[in-house]
Amino acid sequence: MNILHQYTNGNIEVVLYEDGTKERNYQDEPCPVHPESIDVKITNYCDAGCSFCHEQSTTKGVHGDLLKLQEVLGVLPAGVEIAVGGGNPLAHPQLISFLEALHDQGLVANITVNQKHLFPFREMIVNLITRGLVKGVGISYSASHYLPDIKPILQASSNVVFHLIMGINQVSDVEELNSFCRENDRECKVLILGYKEFGFGINYYLKNTKIEDNKYSWYTQLATHFKDDNLVVSFDNLAIKQLKLERYFTPESWNEFYMGDDFVFTMYMDGVKQEFAPTSTSVERISFSQDTLLNYFQSRRKTK
Repeated sequence: MNILHQYTNGNIEVVLYEDGTKERNYQDEPCPVHPESIDVKITNYCDAGCSFCHEQSTTKGVHGDLLKLQEVLGVLPAGVEIAVGGGNPLAHPQLISFLEALHDQGLVANITVNQKHLFPFREMIVNLITRGLVKGVGISYSASHYLPDIKPILQASSNVVFHLIMGINQVSDVEELNSFCRENDRECKVLILGYKEFGFGINYYLKNTKIEDNKYSWYTQLATHFKDDNLVVSFDNLAIKQLKLERYFTPESWNEFYMGDDFVFTMYMDGVKQEFAPTSTSVERISFSQDTLLNYFQSRRKTK
């Protein structure tokens, strides 16, 4: 695998490869001086209408000030990953200039989009990939009739990752996506996300009793896909908790593969409200005007 970036972060040596794989080496306790990756919300505008949206994004949502966001991110060294999301980040009128600034700084931008937005924004997405302004595209998968819209994105990039939410998506979606990728000569990469009882997700959960049944199906059936040919499965920390994923590992292998708790190496930034937070579901947040990015991370981050 080709190395995309290699850097030192405190007492940690970090290697990031072209395919998105990351290696982290350190002795004793990790003491990073800056986050390795940041989830950045650049807009709260979205017309997808997801009733469970934990960001509470709607057509009345507003765009963030990307010049201010660019200024705050300007202290980060090359190699740090920025996961750009929303809302619908593709709808932000300054998205391209923002990504160009991140690229010039040496930051590695990835973008998460709803599958419903692939068709209207397909030319923009392919252009961002071709120009190297985004290294990875996360696609929130919802239904098979959108699969034709994925083909040009899949052809343009080998770093397409499908996002599936436990409680919303079906376990069978994993095999459906794997078959689709195999037909298009691509490795299938899937990120399993835990269900967030936050924002709109709270009321949606209370009104939908089948969410827990769905999560239980993931709990009991997902392991059948662990050895699927052509499939790479990863998890956010909430899914790891909800799936009790540690049960499948020895202590040694768990220590090798687990990438750390939230807010040890990562954090979240709301570019609309201009706030720092440990994660997108954190209640306690600090305004950009009250602290700097590096001081916020160094003074408040969770120790392992």
